[in-house]
Amino acid sequence: MKKGSLLVLFLAVFIDLLGFGIVVPLLSFYAQTYGASGLMLGAILASFSLMQFFFAPIWGRLSDRIGRRPVIIGALCGNVIGYAIFAFSENIPMLMLARIVSGICAANIATAQAYVADSTTPENRSKGMGLIGAAFGLGFIFGPPTGGILADLGMSHGMHGNFLPGLLAASLSGTAALIAIFKLPESWKPSLAAPRRRRPPQFDREIWQIILRDRRLSLAIAALALLILSFSALEPTVVLHGRARFGFSPKQLGYFFGFMGIIVALIQGGVIGRVTRRFGDPGTALIGGTSTLIGLVIVPWIYSVPLLFGVAFFLAIGQGFCYPAINAHVSKVAPADQRGSVLGLSSAMGSLARVIGPMMAGVLFDYFGSAGSFYGQAVCVAVGVVLAYGLVRLTRAETVGNDKVTPDYSTSV
Repeated sequence: MKKGSLLVLFLAVFIDLLGFGIVVPLLSFYAQTYGASGLMLGAILASFSLMQFFFAPIWGRLSDRIGRRPVIIGALCGNVIGYAIFAFSENIPMLMLARIVSGICAANIATAQAYVADSTTPENRSKGMGLIGAAFGLGFIFGPPTGGILADLGMSHGMHGNFLPGLLAASLSGTAALIAIFKLPESWKPSLAAPRRRRPPQFDREIWQIILRDRRLSLAIAALALLILSFSALEPTVVLHGRARFGFSPKQLGYFFGFMGIIVALIQGGVIGRVTRRFGDPGTALIGGTSTLIGLVIVPWIYSVPLLFGVAFFLAIGQGFCYPAINAHVSKVAPADQRGSVLGLSSAMGSLARVIGPMMAGVLFDYFGSAGSFYGQAVCVAVGVVLAYGLVRLTRAETVGNDKVTPDYSTSV
């Protein structure tokens, strides 16, 4: 696969995630503005991930059957609708509907990861996954500040603050869909002999058996789910904490998330390739999880905005390392003909974690304040770090032990 194909994929995903970066921080802000409690805010955010849980594995399996390209295009078109609904939302039910539609259509990331896995060698897999992560990071560099500025601009002209950001996000996803339609080649030639299964992957016994029989997969997916649970809880907690302790406006929150996005993009755009070559994918995830744990423990003690930005560095390192490293590991050890299904199921478990995370954060914030929410996330990350450490030990044992099973990369594309 030519390098240009990955660059086209990166461009399409980045433009789409730029819209995501515009909308998501504002979603928490305006949900609270429209009267949502911490629990209701968590439910709105969780609705997106609940839909992902049910639909992402289906899209992953569909991409195994018909190819990655049409699924990516369909997901991008669906995001246009979700962001347009967000633009016209003036109450909590409309915000909920916007997230449900976007969640149903959120197949672009998992399928893009399968596209990268199809197009790279195992040795370069983490670097390729880092491109997707870098697109996400860049989306959070430019998205939140842009959304904050547009929200202020809209309110100054008598509009709802979510109107202009939502319209821009919808336009960006439409642009990304056009790029994919006209420039993105197919990476996967579906096997016509592949069996068709009636059950979606998250309810398919065979896919679960593939994962549960291979500790390399089961440990990785469990660790990823716990880390994602914390990351998903972090965004609403930061919004609530920023408003309560520092009086942050949408623009200031946008700058904060943009700062974190810069760090994530720098890590995933180049640093992660060197780190994974030195420490391996599980070791890189372990470093990221440990950094996240440090940040979560420290942040409740911060009362200065500059120091808060300093702690954000630790949190961004975790986001920059964990997700692409573990997904690269999963893509290497998953059977090639089931790669889309396994990555889709992994994405579904991450989505389930994103259902729990925001609601957990909202409940803890309602009863124990932001400190309780941050510490609750820290506990989840600590368990994820333990699992990542177990994966590191397992990988080392397989590498040095003559009687151990060596990871089989022979089926990788």
